[in-house]
Amino acid sequence: TILFLSSFVGGKNTNFVIADFWRWCVIHMWAECFFEVFTTIIIAYYMVFMGLVSRQSATRVIYLATLLFLGSGLLGISHNFYWNAKPAALMAMGSVFSTLQVIPLVLLTLEVWKFVRVPDYSLRISTNSAVTGSSFGFSEAFLFLIAVNFWNFFGAGVFGLIINLPIINYYEHGTYLTVNHGHAALMGVYGNLSIAAVLFCSRHVIITRRWNVRLLRSTFWSINVGLLLMVVMDTFPAGVLQFKSVVENGYWVARSQEFILGGAFQVLTWMRAVGGVLFFAGVIPLLYFMISRLNSLKAAATEHSSEESVVNKREVVGV
Repeated sequence: TILFLSSFVGGKNTNFVIADFWRWCVIHMWAECFFEVFTTIIIAYYMVFMGLVSRQSATRVIYLATLLFLGSGLLGISHNFYWNAKPAALMAMGSVFSTLQVIPLVLLTLEVWKFVRVPDYSLRISTNSAVTGSSFGFSEAFLFLIAVNFWNFFGAGVFGLIINLPIINYYEHGTYLTVNHGHAALMGVYGNLSIAAVLFCSRHVIITRRWNVRLLRSTFWSINVGLLLMVVMDTFPAGVLQFKSVVENGYWVARSQEFILGGAFQVLTWMRAVGGVLFFAGVIPLLYFMISRLNSLKAAATEHSSEESVVNKREVVGV
């Protein structure tokens, strides 16, 4: 709420530049600060609910991530001030703190790698048997949470880091390197988080025998490998090619129709279809699964029965 108050600075008589600056602040505060905190809190909640981490551990991670994200994010947006005619010292401070934004992403990624083997370990402890990871009731949702942290590190962290410094941002602004960062961060983080939330909730309302592990895992691999191919085969190399043209020939050349319709750039654009087709192929099984299970929901009267409910969040998954 406090953040949105800045959008009321501009009125009908306010200069457009001033009004647009505060609009820009609202957008960047959400993107670089509060969205990251929101993602951390949601993942921590799911981890606690699944029994993977204790409430105390999750709380510590949330507090640490909140301090790092807000502390680096609030000042980190200053790396964009090159285009707002702000002092050089302010831009330098912004470039440093925007670079620090990768630190909490690294910490979260390291924390998640610790969780990779937790389902197997916790199941063996609770059942005193060699239960495999496929028996973990939330394995598919957990996979998408792992993907969230992968793309949070590479899409938001690494790809964001390489375009943040003012001297780089001056040349790359508006090129495919920005597109590359946006695609990897938006779909990679919030897309995977949304699917994880859908599967997390669906695991509680769809009857056990209708849960299809192979179908959902095919969705996971198709969507994420497809996104990776789009990044590797088009958006990143096209951005590098465009950046090279900006440095050598000027920004107007790299943004010209002749360059965009040129041979190399068009080849990369068509190569994106490989990842796009695979990405789309991953959406179809998920849609089929959700629609076909509408008639397989748990009845309210039997929702907590021992046969159908998730017992201690360790239910054995049927294929």
